[in-house]
Amino acid sequence: MEPRDARAPPARLTRRILVVALVVLPVMGALVARPRRYEVDGHSMGPALRPGDLVATGWLPFRDHWHRPGRFERWVVALPDGTAGLKRIVGLPGETVAVIDGDLHVGGDAVLKPPAILAEVASPVGPRCGLDAGETAWSLPPAPILDDDPDEPDGPTRLLLPVHDAGFAGIVHVEAVGDVRVRARVGPFAVTWRLESVGRHAVVAGRLDGHVVAAAWLVPPGDAWDGRSCLPAAAPARWDVTRPWPGSLPDAGATAAPSLGLALVATDVPGAAAIGDVAVWRDVLYRPAVAGDARWSLTGDAHLVLGDRPVTSRDSRHFGPLPRAALRHRVRGPVSP
Repeated sequence: MEPRDARAPPARLTRRILVVALVVLPVMGALVARPRRYEVDGHSMGPALRPGDLVATGWLPFRDHWHRPGRFERWVVALPDGTAGLKRIVGLPGETVAVIDGDLHVGGDAVLKPPAILAEVASPVGPRCGLDAGETAWSLPPAPILDDDPDEPDGPTRLLLPVHDAGFAGIVHVEAVGDVRVRARVGPFAVTWRLESVGRHAVVAGRLDGHVVAAAWLVPPGDAWDGRSCLPAAAPARWDVTRPWPGSLPDAGATAAPSLGLALVATDVPGAAAIGDVAVWRDVLYRPAVAGDARWSLTGDAHLVLGDRPVTSRDSRHFGPLPRAALRHRVRGPVSP
């Protein structure tokens, strides 16, 4: 009989260790891999996010440590005062970023927001309106639009500024396939679409970041408006039309928003289409901090972060750019509890 090595664990103990490992390791792995959730506190990321909303990371949130942040992503960040905040990435390392007339400029050019981002940062101007039976056109003449905010606690007491970037979003109901055409007007520009499928079509157009923009898309089943956005659901990643707004136009530097219009211009089947609700939106108006900079050169790994409601947000306009190490997690939301 050979002597047993006293340092070797008994077979029964080894089996117990294996059983515990098989139970504990998957649980620990699930805890590490599952998305992290954060509760929104404050109005700085409205109108899409409100106090009490939840935002979440993706699965395996630790991977965000190696992810290269992209423009317009929302991140949970470590603020200089030691607290955590939720901000949007607007400037990337190596860029020169400026706020000019309320718009974001990088390298001297205005940064054009895609529809999906506009859906998160644009604010409604008044309630949605519907056309009466038989009407085939909606219009709004040039009008001053201010950067007011009904959800902002100090909104009635602060100085309001004019917003010249504005537009509309409408729903066109197509009941039968045919020659259904709609036309959007923004100031002197017109864009016409032929809607070739049955369903609800979103039609969005306006002046935005030095351009006239327009897009149309099919709205999926369910609510056309989610209550948080003044754009219909499923806003795409790109505009159908983008044209520079010429500086030679008389209203290129005007404080009033442009004239807007939506019309059903052709149907070859009576009752084949109708215009439903129409909503007016205004873009976010970035404001320089009272005692802060309006231009930043992002050297090294510096990132510029701003809130979606500049009046209520404390961000890079106040404390400057943040290093990459201060960016903790990409988030999406709002998400269900």
